[in-house]
Amino acid sequence: MHVSGEAQPPLPHAVLQALEASVAGDEITEAWSRSGSRGGDSLAHSWAPVTEVRLRLVTGFPVLRLLPRAVAGRREVLAVPGRDGEPFFDADERGRPSTSVFAVFHLPPELDWRHAAASSVLREEVTCLYAQLPSAGRPWPQSVAQRLDRFDADGSPRSSVTGDFTVVEVDGTSVGVQVDRSGVACLGWSIHRPFGGAGQVWNMTMLTRGSAAEAVQVVREAGLLR
Repeated sequence: MHVSGEAQPPLPHAVLQALEASVAGDEITEAWSRSGSRGGDSLAHSWAPVTEVRLRLVTGFPVLRLLPRAVAGRREVLAVPGRDGEPFFDADERGRPSTSVFAVFHLPPELDWRHAAASSVLREEVTCLYAQLPSAGRPWPQSVAQRLDRFDADGSPRSSVTGDFTVVEVDGTSVGVQVDRSGVACLGWSIHRPFGGAGQVWNMTMLTRGSAAEAVQVVREAGLLR
C-alpha cells in the first residue's frame, strides 16, 4: 500500500463540481441516531479493541491509517467485533484467527471508547473507518447511500438521482459520497489487499465531520483508495 506523506494535488474540477452539487440531507443522522437493541449503542456493545500486531495478524496486511495531520489530537482505537472488551474472531481454513470486519476509530482524548457510540460522529470530532469483506449481492460503493431505491438493478445511479449522494471517480477508484445536515460526510469505496494468490477486496466506509471534498482528500492523501 502506498501511503503519501505529501499533500496530493487538488481534486479534479469535475469531481469538485459533483461534490459541491450534493445537497445535505438527514439520512445519516436518522440512520446513526437510532438506538441499538438492548440499549447497545456504545462501541463496547459490538466492538472490542485489539493491538496493531493482532489486527495485522488476523487481516494479513498493515493497519489502514489516515495521515496524522488529518486526525491530530485524537486517539486511535483499533477494533474487531466483540463484546465487553472481548474480541470475537472467525477461523480461517487452517483454524487460525481471522476477521471479515474491523474498524479504526479516532476519538477525542476525553471520549472513552466504551462510552462512544456509532452516532458520536454526528456531534463530536470523531472519525470512523470501517472495513468489511463484501457480502454477495451488495452493490458498492452505492450501498453507502441509505436509500437503495435510488439505483437501478445493476447498481448504477438513475439519471434522475439528485441530492445528498453521488459517485465520483478519484484516481481510478469509484467513491460513493453522502453528506448530511449534521456536518458529516460518509464515503464508500473498495480496496484490494493481498491474500493467497488472488488477493481480497474489502469494502470501506468512512464517516467524518467536514465537507465531502475534505473527506475524499483525506483518504486520497493517506493512499487508501487503492
